[in-house]
Amino acid sequence: MAAKKLVLAFCAIGFLQTSFAGLERFWIFSKDTTTQANDTWDSLSDDEQRALIKRYQNLKEIPEEQSIALQQKMDWFTQLPDEEKQKMREVWQQMSSTERNEMRQKMQKAETAGQRNELRTEYIQKYLSAVNSTAH
Repeated sequence: MAAKKLVLAFCAIGFLQTSFAGLERFWIFSKDTTTQANDTWDSLSDDEQRALIKRYQNLKEIPEEQSIALQQKMDWFTQLPDEEKQKMREVWQQMSSTERNEMRQKMQKAETAGQRNELRTEYIQKYLSAVNSTAH
């Protein structure tokens, strides 16, 4: 009987300990994220701050040829009917990173809109038919 009470006490303490872990995030008097970010920023040295700013600026600046290529991809996607856009989103979510890269390379090699549409149709049939067969 005493062993049961002891085990129950340990379980209760363990539960309480894990259930309140991270509770300070919800505590009304805890620091907000802006204050935490400012504190972190202030804790960096001048060199670290400069390096972080430079890194951020480099991330924001896209070379012109990448910008043009990205704009062309966005234009192609926005010209699709809404139903086709949704199908492409669903297919994209089901693909692995390597499959996405393969599709991207094939789309870049495609010279005409017809070839791109054939590739798109091929991938839609491949992935949406797999989803439909598992759903039934």
